[in-house]
Amino acid sequence: MLKIKFAFLILFSLMLALTGNSLAADCPEDTGITVTEFYSDIESGDLTVYSATEMEGLEIELLLEHEDEILDQRTLEIRRVVPGSDIIKVFEWETDSKDDGRYQADVRILKDDCLLYAGNYSFVHGRPVIPRIKVNDIIANSQGSSLMLTPVQPVIVDITYMLVDGSDVIYTNDQERIALSTMPLELREQWDTLLENDKQYKGRVKVRMYKPSDTITVMQGFTAKDDVFISDTYKDAIGASATIEGRSQVPFSGAVRFTVLENDGNGNIVETVTRKSPVLLSGDDETVENIWEQRLNKGVYRLIIEVIGNDGDILAVRETIIEAEAPRNVTNTSTDTDDSSNATPGFPGTHSIIILISAVLIIRLNSKR
Repeated sequence: MLKIKFAFLILFSLMLALTGNSLAADCPEDTGITVTEFYSDIESGDLTVYSATEMEGLEIELLLEHEDEILDQRTLEIRRVVPGSDIIKVFEWETDSKDDGRYQADVRILKDDCLLYAGNYSFVHGRPVIPRIKVNDIIANSQGSSLMLTPVQPVIVDITYMLVDGSDVIYTNDQERIALSTMPLELREQWDTLLENDKQYKGRVKVRMYKPSDTITVMQGFTAKDDVFISDTYKDAIGASATIEGRSQVPFSGAVRFTVLENDGNGNIVETVTRKSPVLLSGDDETVENIWEQRLNKGVYRLIIEVIGNDGDILAVRETIIEAEAPRNVTNTSTDTDDSSNATPGFPGTHSIIILISAVLIIRLNSKR
């Protein structure tokens, strides 16, 4: 019986060894995958992953440690990396421990059970040093990101704007060597990518300083919405128009509604009509026109112009007055006549003058000979 158990134990050990060897043999080699840039503070961080080969189905494991205690753990997914390209991922820590001191972030990149990369990075939280700049405010919305900076002393900074979808950075742009002296400075960046209506995004900004090197990051979430405003209108007894301008990277595909009401206190509707708008993005503008079914009678009317969004919500309203004048009666007073003496000289008369001048010139030339 003991011999059978011993043989079974040996067989089980061999199976484990063979399985481990097969798994090791399946692990890709020389993928060239690495972390080229890493930043973290006690709130959030971002890292740039580079791969020399095409990789799919990767996982990034992140651990936050302080004084040999694991404070938080995060797992990020990378669906696909194009060969020779970078991918930027953003993460947020959740921890109640924010004591001053040195923290460590451990990074591992895996494919299935294969470890492709491992590294650790440290940062210090709670430094008593007076910062050289202050980030007074950040606003991120469907149009872009705005940042207000106040320098404590003159400094030159680099700024990186990021648009974050989940943990993926879907848009990034750098502004380098921005000089800050003593006055607050507002900086703006417009997203150069399309957004989905009612989807959650985050705007992230990194401010880098030199000598000594330092970085400040801020991030704010927002819900993407289509947005336009009415920049100009025209109206009369015949029709009306509204010029609308986009201010969102969510494509606006709504409509404009024109409503004419009597201005007699009762507010009876004379006519209402809805016109489809062309698709608009931030900075685009279009004029939507409408002609009344019947010319408005002489009088004063109220006009309400409403811009209807993608979800049927009202994005903008403009109210104004139409002063309709009575139409002018145009009477034709001209009469036809066969009397050539009353006709205005036209082409035949001009032709005769040219012939007469030509004849005089010919006679003068002949007389000189």
